Amino acid sequence: METVVNGKKALLLLSGGIDSAVALYLLKARGYDVIALSINYPGRGERERESARRLAEMTNTRLIEVDLPFMREVVELWGSEDERPQHLRNAHPSTIPARNTIIYSVAAYFAEMLGINLVVAGHNADDVKHFPDTTREFRRLFSKALSIGTYIGRTRGFRVVAPLSRLSKTGVVKLGLKLGVPFEYTWSCHNNYDKPCGRCTGCIARKRAFEELGVEDPLERVIREGKDWWRIHYSKK
Repeated sequence: METVVNGKKALLLLSGGIDSAVALYLLKARGYDVIALSINYPGRGERERESARRLAEMTNTRLIEVDLPFMREVVELWGSEDERPQHLRNAHPSTIPARNTIIYSVAAYFAEMLGINLVVAGHNADDVKHFPDTTREFRRLFSKALSIGTYIGRTRGFRVVAPLSRLSKTGVVKLGLKLGVPFEYTWSCHNNYDKPCGRCTGCIARKRAFEELGVEDPLERVIREGKDWWRIHYSKK
């Protein structure tokens, strides 16, 4: 795992999915004072946003939400692969152009304002296969740029790290189970239904991870038993 250094304060990018939830509980276990940042963009469903809010509430973590309405996935920007620019035709469907360049920059803004020089992302080893801006080299160079280009970076250094980056999705789930992460409050589906679609890449990766560990996904259990917090919460409105 990438070493988390530079003090005990961290700004965490919290999506509401498995990886960022495990990163949150890992930082808490290591004694970090965590502030979470949730980026809202058009392709991000309300269920995922609510998961981030619930996880922050459960861990007594301050959550900052930022709306970036211009950020759109390639499947929204172009109707078909043939319409996309040549360099994006084989991109993962959920790719957002320069996604982490934008998100890390927004995170750096809040981090410097709050006196924090550590930004933590929840990327896992599987992400590198599809998203070039999740690599260790990208984070290293971005950290160097922020160490030069921010006041806090020039005095204390600045790091963008992903402590789960050497773990597969299965490894992340395994760590999360040890940390007591409430996976029933996380959301992996790329759709915004009342229950996971089971067909998108997010659902498939999640299902495979729990199956490889021989453990039932807590989210599937609570949905089956009719105890899903999302349905209960919104049925009362």
